[in-house]
Amino acid sequence: MTPGGLWQRSVIVFDLDGTLVDTLPDLHDALTAALDSLGLPSVTADLVRQSLHDGLEGSARAAGRALGLDATRIDGLVDVYRRYYEAVPVRRSAVYPGVDTVLARLLARGHRLGVCTNKATAQARQVLDALGLLDAFGVVVGADSCAQRKPDPRPLLLAIDALGGVPSDALLIGDSPVDAACAQAADVDCLIHAGGYGAGAVAPAVRVGWFATFDALLVAVPDRP
Repeated sequence: MTPGGLWQRSVIVFDLDGTLVDTLPDLHDALTAALDSLGLPSVTADLVRQSLHDGLEGSARAAGRALGLDATRIDGLVDVYRRYYEAVPVRRSAVYPGVDTVLARLLARGHRLGVCTNKATAQARQVLDALGLLDAFGVVVGADSCAQRKPDPRPLLLAIDALGGVPSDALLIGDSPVDAACAQAADVDCLIHAGGYGAGAVAPAVRVGWFATFDALLVAVPDRP
């Protein structure tokens, strides 16, 4: 898979955290506040970076394990972390440079765009709306949209179906092994944002490609059909 194949797909589905938006600062701030409210020490932003592809729960559980908490206290941390993040999901988060232009160019060409994330749907929509991206997407599939979450293929297939597409004419753009595994299980090609959070752990594969930045990706997207 090469970036040049991007514009040839009718349906393009994006991951959110680490792909479209750098959400790590707000996620880490919320987890730090949650831990402090429970009288617990903070954890590093790198721990959040490595675990966030499993959603808020993944980061809270990773932090709990690192701090030696039992299962009951970890469950409590998940709830408190969620409340802190939902209260202020967009303070320091930022859209990656070039994303707006890539989305506008794809929409102008008639591509149908969606988001498939392991964030809760309401949280994802809130972040996208606050950063002016929500209107670009015909569907937002979150961790609570079906019984499974990525890397299970069903959330991605749900997004593709909602956009009126089929796997053979779709593409997933993500930033982690979770996204690559999800795409493979769905029989969908995948592009990985190398500037995201987990690209370095993605194993090379025939149907997986990389791009360094969205500004660089613009070279692969003609500005007219």
